[in-house]
Amino acid sequence: MEKIIELKLSQLEKYESIHHWLAAKLELPDYYGHNLDALWDCLTADLTLPVTILWINDSGDEKDYSVITNLFEEAAGEVDGLSFGYLLDDEA
Repeated sequence: MEKIIELKLSQLEKYESIHHWLAAKLELPDYYGHNLDALWDCLTADLTLPVTILWINDSGDEKDYSVITNLFEEAAGEVDGLSFGYLLDDEA
């Protein structure tokens, strides 16, 4: 059965950094290095598949997270069983 992980931006403020948020929500291993290279490694090797990751922009946060969302999209294109979607506030 496919797992769906919702990454709601409104929850990001509860965490020390975006990488702490991602580590918690994606249940990344303890050795996750809290950087983009480590995120790529975990997305392409450590997730239990199949999984869909939904990035939900449900906050007023206007920071540019495209580096991270692009990484998710690229990983989804490389890994069978990994899907990624992006929802705006009015779609959530």
